[in-house]
Amino acid sequence: MGYYVQHARPLFSLAKLKASLRYGQRKLAISHQRRKDLRYPTFSRSLAPSLKELNRYLHPIPIYIIAPQASQIFALAEHYVNHRFDLLGSGWVQVKYGMNCRGLEGHHYEAGPLMPVDRQGRWLEGRINQANLEYAKHVWRFVDEGYEPIDWHLDFKSGFRWSENTWYLDVLHGHKLGLDIKVPWELSRMQHLPQLALAYFLAAAGHHRFRRPQTYAREFRNQVLDFVANNPPRFGVNWHYSMEVGVRITNWLVAYDLFRAFGADFDPEFKKAFIRTIYDHGLHIVNNLEWSEKPRTNHYLANIAGLLFVASYLLCTPELPELDAWLAFAVQELLIEVSKQFYDDGANYEASACYHRLSAEIVTYATAMVLALSEEKRSALRTYDHKLLGAHSRLIPAPLILYPMKGTERLAPFPRAYFERLERMAEFTMHITKPHGHIPQIGDNDNGRFLKLQSSFHQITTAEAKARYANLNGYSDLSDNAVYWDEDHLDHRDLVAAAGGLFEREDFALFAGKDPLETYLVKALIRNARLPSYRRSGEITAAEKVRIGTEEDLSKIQARIDSLPQESLHSMKISAGGGNLLKDLKLYAYPNFGLYIYRSERLFLALRCGPIGQGENGGHTHNDQLSLELTIDGKDLICDPGTYLYTPLPSRRNEYRSVSAHFTPQFSDLEPGSLDHGLFRISDEVKAVCLYFNEHAFIGVHFGYGKPIYRVVYLSEDALDIVDFTEGTKLLKPIYEILPDTVAAIPLSLGYGLRNA
Repeated sequence: MGYYVQHARPLFSLAKLKASLRYGQRKLAISHQRRKDLRYPTFSRSLAPSLKELNRYLHPIPIYIIAPQASQIFALAEHYVNHRFDLLGSGWVQVKYGMNCRGLEGHHYEAGPLMPVDRQGRWLEGRINQANLEYAKHVWRFVDEGYEPIDWHLDFKSGFRWSENTWYLDVLHGHKLGLDIKVPWELSRMQHLPQLALAYFLAAAGHHRFRRPQTYAREFRNQVLDFVANNPPRFGVNWHYSMEVGVRITNWLVAYDLFRAFGADFDPEFKKAFIRTIYDHGLHIVNNLEWSEKPRTNHYLANIAGLLFVASYLLCTPELPELDAWLAFAVQELLIEVSKQFYDDGANYEASACYHRLSAEIVTYATAMVLALSEEKRSALRTYDHKLLGAHSRLIPAPLILYPMKGTERLAPFPRAYFERLERMAEFTMHITKPHGHIPQIGDNDNGRFLKLQSSFHQITTAEAKARYANLNGYSDLSDNAVYWDEDHLDHRDLVAAAGGLFEREDFALFAGKDPLETYLVKALIRNARLPSYRRSGEITAAEKVRIGTEEDLSKIQARIDSLPQESLHSMKISAGGGNLLKDLKLYAYPNFGLYIYRSERLFLALRCGPIGQGENGGHTHNDQLSLELTIDGKDLICDPGTYLYTPLPSRRNEYRSVSAHFTPQFSDLEPGSLDHGLFRISDEVKAVCLYFNEHAFIGVHFGYGKPIYRVVYLSEDALDIVDFTEGTKLLKPIYEILPDTVAAIPLSLGYGLRNA
C-alpha cells in the first residue's frame, strides 16, 4: 500500500497542477475578453451578403389543429401585444420602463427612470456602452413609431433593475434580498412569441375578434429589434448564462418560421438584423458553453440545442464554414448528454419531475430538428472541419456516424438505443401523471420550458386568482371581474404530445389529447417519418416490469416491526371505502430516479426513495426521501408542497427543501441531508434504498439521521397502512403531525413564485 501511495502522489500533484493551469488560463482569457469588449463593438461583423433569408422547416398547420384554442390564443396575444406578462408568480403585469412594482414579501425596490423614447435612438445614450451604441441606434431606428419598449433588465416583481452596460460575467445576482434574476431571464426567453404567430394565422383565417394579421407580425418584429438594441452581446443580465441565450434564440427561430409558414413576410432591414443576431447568439453559446468535468445539467442541454437550431436555420455559405462545425458539435454533444443525463429507463438524473420535463423537451425538439435537416445540412455531418472550433474543442474529426432509421430509407446520427431512451422519457411523464392530469412535484419546479406551443391555461377571474395565490397580494393590474388566464404548470401532457410526433404510440396520442399542436409540428418537421416503438405488440413498458425484494424480505421486516416497542414506531391507517383500491392496479418503478408508483382506477400513490440526483450533488432535490403523494378518487390527500422560490429569499428556498415540508419520517428539527452547502446542493448522507416493491407493500430505508429509518406502506382493497420505525431511538414526530394539511407555515406552491393563500 505504501508503494502505491508513494507513486500516486506525483500523479495527484500533476492533476492538480493541470487543473490550476486550466483555471489560470480561463481567468486570463476572461480578463482579456472583458477588456476587449469594453473597447470594441460586440455585435458581430456584417455577415455574408448571400445570407438574406433562413432555412425553412415548418409548414402551414391545418386550421382544425389551432381553432379549438382560438379563445386562449386571442387572450394571450392581447396580453403580449400590450406587453403584459405573467411570469414566475408576477400576475399579469405590463412591463415597461419606470413601472412601479409590488415587491416580494416586503422587499421592494424603487421604480427605475422613465425613458423619453425617440425615433433616432438618443434615449439609448448613457445606457448602452459606447462601443455598441452606434449599431444599437441603427437597429432601434427600424422599430415602428409608437412602439413602447419593454424593460428587459427589470425584475418586475421586486422592482430591482440590472444595468444594460454591465459586462455579462460581472452581473451580480442573489446579493440582495427579494431580487430575482430569473424574472428578466424568463421574460427574455421570449417564449410568448410563437403565440403571436398562431394569432397571426387565426387572424388571417378571419377568426372573430382578432386584430389585423399584420399587427402580430409587427409586434414580433418590434420586440426582437427592441431586444437587440437594448441587449448588445455580452452585456447585461440576459447574456449571463448561455442557457437563456439558447432558449431565446430557439423561440425566435420557431416563431419566425411559423410566421413565414403562415404567409407573413418581413422587410429586408429586419431580416438583416435578425440573421445577424442569430449568428451572435450562436457565437456566444459556442464561446460560453456551460460544460464542466462535473455532471452537466439542463443548462448544457439548452446550450447545445440552441446552437443546433442556429446552425440548422442559418444557410450554408463558404464565408461561414464554422456553421458546419457548430452543427456537428451540437449533434455529437446531444448524443453524449442524453446518455449522461437520462437513465436507460428514460428518467432524468436531476431527481426532479419538472426538470425531467424541461430536459426531455429539449431533447425531443432537438432530435426532431436533426431529423428535419436538409440534405445539404446533413452532408455537413460528414464533411465538417473539427479544427474550426479551436484547438481545445471536444469535437471529433468528421464524419459523424450515421445509422439507418428503421422503417425509412433515411440515415440519422442516432443509434437505436438513443431513440429507445427518448421514447421512455415520455413514458416516465405518463406514468407519474395523476388521474386529474398533474404530476407530483418531486424535487424542484422552476416552471422551466424549452418551447411553449399549446400550454394548459384555466380561465378564472382575477378575484379568484387573488384568493387562490398569496403572491398576488396587492395585485391591481386587472380588475377583479376580469378574466385571468392561469397557467397550469403541473400539466405535462405537451411533452408526451411532442414525443407522439416521433413515435407510433397510440397511448401517447390518447394521453396527449385530441390533435395537439406539438404532435403535428414534430410530425411535419420529420416529414411524417414515424419511428417504430421499442416495445413489441402487447408488451408492457420497462418500468412496469420492475419488482424489488422477495416475500421473505417482507416477512423479515414484519417480524422486526412486531418485535419493536411501541415508542419506536409510528403508524397510521388511511381508509378509503367505495370500491376496491387495487382493482386493475399497475406498478411503475424508476429506481435510478428514486420514484415508485402505484396506480389503479381509484388510487395514485407515489413514493420517493433513491438517489439525490446530479451525480450526488442534489442541486434540485429536496429532503423528501421516503415521502409520498397520495390521490384517491381524483382528490389529493397528501402532496408535496412544491418549490416557491430560489435565490430571492434563501429562507423560503430552504423552507420548501426542508424535511419538515414533506410527508416523511422526521426527528425534531434535524435535516437528513444538510442544507448548509448552498441553495443548490444537498449532501447525500441519506443513502435511501428501496428494499421491497410489490403489489401489496413498499419498504424503503434511509440513513440520514445516522441510523436506518424505515417506512413500510401496506396496500389493501380499502386502506393504506403506513408504518415508520427505527431501532433504539424514538421518532419524535408522529405521522399524523406531518400531514400537509397541518403544515400551515408551508403553503402549497403549484409552480415557481406561486404560493397558495
